Amino acid sequence: MSSPAPVGRRDRKKAETHEALRWAALRLALEHGYEQLTVEAITEAADVSVRTFFNYFTSKDDALFAPDPDGAEALAAELAARPTSEPPVAALRAVFGQLAESFIAQEPMWQARMELVRANPQLWPRMFAGFSAFERVLTEAVAARTGCDPDVDLYPGVVAAAVAGAMRVAMTHWRSAGDKASLAVLLTAALDVLADGLTAPARDAPIAAQ
Repeated sequence: MSSPAPVGRRDRKKAETHEALRWAALRLALEHGYEQLTVEAITEAADVSVRTFFNYFTSKDDALFAPDPDGAEALAAELAARPTSEPPVAALRAVFGQLAESFIAQEPMWQARMELVRANPQLWPRMFAGFSAFERVLTEAVAARTGCDPDVDLYPGVVAAAVAGAMRVAMTHWRSAGDKASLAVLLTAALDVLADGLTAPARDAPIAAQ
């Protein structure tokens, strides 16, 4: 697998601003309440202009819950680099393993989002809507890998939906486990279930991520 291209100063600054705005939105929503959160408050906390905010996000909800586009692009690039002999789910499992460190780095943000939606249950649909955009990236990546048309052939969408569903289950378990589990480990374990063909575990050996 080729080494990633070095990140330029401009791109690094954009990534830092993107991250600062996301964290400012989450922190303010947790400290003062979701209903009180405004774009103006987010930009003041991140020390940027309102115009800059809208270069990155369309709304405060977008800042809180939109998936990281760089993360989706990285996943698609890593999938494309996997050996063509690997079945798509096995390749995705390997990619998630390669990106484990980035998932671990994102756990504090996911924990903050979980805390926010626990306090504001009406936000659950908005958070999980982010999976739709991520699922589309997966669909297109699987389609490119298999030579399918993502808008005609069922296969890429079915694989992407299965993987996104496994991710949702992993996140639900992670949310219930609190600090006792790693999101990266749970994601890998969930994809193991798919890669193994959904084979049921033995009754005395339930599937669990240690």
